[in-house]
Amino acid sequence: MAELVGPLKYLGSFKDIRHYKLPGSSKIYAATKSVVPKTIRDNNPAFKKTREQNFEFAGRTKFAKDIHNAMGEWSLPIVNRYFQGKMTAIMNDVMDLDPNILRGHRNIYLSRYKHLLYLLDAYHYYKPLSEVFRCPYTIVDEGNRNTVTVVVKGLYPLRQVKGPDKASHFQIYLSIGCVKDYIYNAEWNSYGSYDLRGGYKRDETHSDWIPIDSDLMEDITLSISLPRAHVPTDTETVVRTFGIVYGRMTAEVIPLKKDRGSIAFLGAV
Repeated sequence: MAELVGPLKYLGSFKDIRHYKLPGSSKIYAATKSVVPKTIRDNNPAFKKTREQNFEFAGRTKFAKDIHNAMGEWSLPIVNRYFQGKMTAIMNDVMDLDPNILRGHRNIYLSRYKHLLYLLDAYHYYKPLSEVFRCPYTIVDEGNRNTVTVVVKGLYPLRQVKGPDKASHFQIYLSIGCVKDYIYNAEWNSYGSYDLRGGYKRDETHSDWIPIDSDLMEDITLSISLPRAHVPTDTETVVRTFGIVYGRMTAEVIPLKKDRGSIAFLGAV
């Protein structure tokens, strides 16, 4: 797999080379086309194992994308650019734990193995949240899975918030989302969770824009629940994320286009 560089950017095929993007990355990759015609690859018994592997890989990739989206819209430009590939690898580990050993039909029971989400070594893109946001915060245990509350105590932005040079303000974000186990549907020969397209539920909240050079502030409490009072079942996994987004004052505060912020994974329940 090679990367396309230069002023000319395009997707599609040129002779024997195809150009494509991967979810979670802005780069364009190039690879040679398969020498086997698609009609043969899709029907010939010799390629049965290849079809099974491709089918499961598509399911893992889609599930990883749902998890990415469930972490909150604000997090999409914040997370590590390799997030999609690493999360897909974790979904492979989860799939390998399915007692159904029939390849091409294995399920992804993330709700049973949600602790594997901690294997992802870094969710952030810019810098770890602990390096740029040095104020203690506490996750309040409210005894239910559909709500998360975080209290930020004694925030002193001038001393505790370290942003890029262009940043003049920041916002604190908190989000909650849930995804459902991906189960193979024999009738439709597809993976599905909430529906045959997968899906996720999410909501988020944030503080006002805060100047980075502010003095000591009062405690900040952020709380958010799953949309429409959704109560997660045993086959759903709830993910929570917390972080900051940097902004720059012009006529008004606008988010930075580069080094936008940082994010921390608050765990899955």
